Amino acid sequence: MPRILRYLFLLACGVAVVLGFLIHAKHPLFRWEIIPAFDAAFGFLGCILIVLISKMLGKYWLQKDEDYYDD
Repeated sequence: MPRILRYLFLLACGVAVVLGFLIHAKHPLFRWEIIPAFDAAFGFLGCILIVLISKMLGKYWLQKDEDYYDD
């Protein structure tokens, strides 16, 4: 099952990148909207950053030592 999900995820990423090259903004408001597949890359990198930052917060700020409550 995890292998199927991995392939579906990669397929969805590939489709998003291909659509980014095929569909162009008619009236871009910002300069980065002209770059093909910028939205897909920005979303992917943002998701990775959120996961990494949350893991760091959990490890260094939220977790306590095993003997935290011992006297």
